[in-house]
Amino acid sequence: MKRTFFIIAILISIFSLAQAQNIRMGISASPQASWFTSDVASIESEGAQAGFSFGLITDFFFTERYSFSTGIMINNTGGTLSYADSLDFKASDKVYNLGEKSTIKYKIQYVDIPLTFKMESNKIGYFKYYAQFGVINQIRVGASANITDDTQDFSGVGCKDEVGLFHMGYTIGTGALYYFSKNTAISLGASYSNGFIDITSNKNKDVEDKTTLKNLSLSVGLLF
Repeated sequence: MKRTFFIIAILISIFSLAQAQNIRMGISASPQASWFTSDVASIESEGAQAGFSFGLITDFFFTERYSFSTGIMINNTGGTLSYADSLDFKASDKVYNLGEKSTIKYKIQYVDIPLTFKMESNKIGYFKYYAQFGVINQIRVGASANITDDTQDFSGVGCKDEVGLFHMGYTIGTGALYYFSKNTAISLGASYSNGFIDITSNKNKDVEDKTTLKNLSLSVGLLF
């Protein structure tokens, strides 16, 4: 019982601090389409892959309409690459020797920590409109792949050694807030992100390419 009261007291303190320090918190979910691009002609993207992210968001206001926005999200993303040349692909169980014209569909799970600057309009009726930009910071927590070539087909192969631990890129987005009470709003938005860092490993490849992750997402959130 004492532990329960202690937890409740901590939560009350956090929310009180949030109100006192002009902090707005909420939850968000985002369906998305992501894809890879490579700077080597023999490695091509095979189109977009559906994904989903969700988590907590926090806005730290330093003026009435400008804030530093961050949070922590679980992001399920990925993309598909086709390789014109043969390669060795290091998986969790073994190294796969893939022939020419192989295809690898990556499924990656990240913990996202965005760092963005957000600008909001004055309230127009029940609505506010916003724009934001900044960087995304992603830490890999899981990775698997579906592998196909002319002679073999494997699904759900662990491949953390073929995906970098850390990924970073820029993001830009816009959206609207609908206030159905004084301090509670529904957020709807869209954003685009583009990676800076090579997302795949070149340890077992004859060609050293740079593969980047791009993402287009829609978001819906509840802010309070």
